[in-house]
Amino acid sequence: MVRLWVFCAALCVASPVLSATYEDTFTAKANKAYNEDLNVWVYTSEFAERFAMPKEWIDDGLKGAYAIAFRVETASGRVFFPHKGLGVGMPVRRCILDVYVRDTAVIPWIDDQVADRWWYTPDSPTYLIPQSHEDQQWRRRAVGIPVAGDKAREPLIYLGLLGNRMGGSLSVREYHKKLYQGITYISLSRSCMTPPKSASWVEFMKDGNWNYGKHSESDVAYKIDIPESFMRRLFESWYQNSRRPAEGEWNQVIRNK
Repeated sequence: MVRLWVFCAALCVASPVLSATYEDTFTAKANKAYNEDLNVWVYTSEFAERFAMPKEWIDDGLKGAYAIAFRVETASGRVFFPHKGLGVGMPVRRCILDVYVRDTAVIPWIDDQVADRWWYTPDSPTYLIPQSHEDQQWRRRAVGIPVAGDKAREPLIYLGLLGNRMGGSLSVREYHKKLYQGITYISLSRSCMTPPKSASWVEFMKDGNWNYGKHSESDVAYKIDIPESFMRRLFESWYQNSRRPAEGEWNQVIRNK
């Protein structure tokens, strides 16, 4: 079926295309094999229209981003604890927050590079240990956004919570400034810990003399406001699919002597 996407000017007007919907492709609706989507989504009405996404995840209370997707990735490679016994180990889990913003968003990029990524196990580059100073510096380089500023010397990306409680810093794992016309994709990661169930935000900070939690609006380069409804769905998915299994696996590790 030919679809004419009418989309906001900032995202650009997409050309008519012949394409299936999200439900046709990633659910059992079409009664054929499909790839599971582990992400918990929230997006604007315009984003849903452009990419034929389900209406149930639309929330126009999302501000500063067209869409956000959260998931817990479980690596195929395990972390082992030889001091606990032969073969004692558990899966590696990573909490990922993908954000989709307009390509003109004032993100504090480190340079003009269009795309880059950081390597994690089991990606083969992680097993190549740098043996020279030059290779060590390159491997530790910031991807997209500086890990810390020259002036602030603190992380430049934070998950903020209501009541001025810090939700912790985020780091860029990969990005593409031109994922689609008008859309920049940034994939952020953090250690898997209890997420909030309240309205939250992501702040990209300017490099300056500030302490997060005591900063002013002028210290923020760009902000994404995340609605509470999404954060509650995110929490439930994380608790059922990540925390409970991880607790059991960790208990098995520490019981070994």
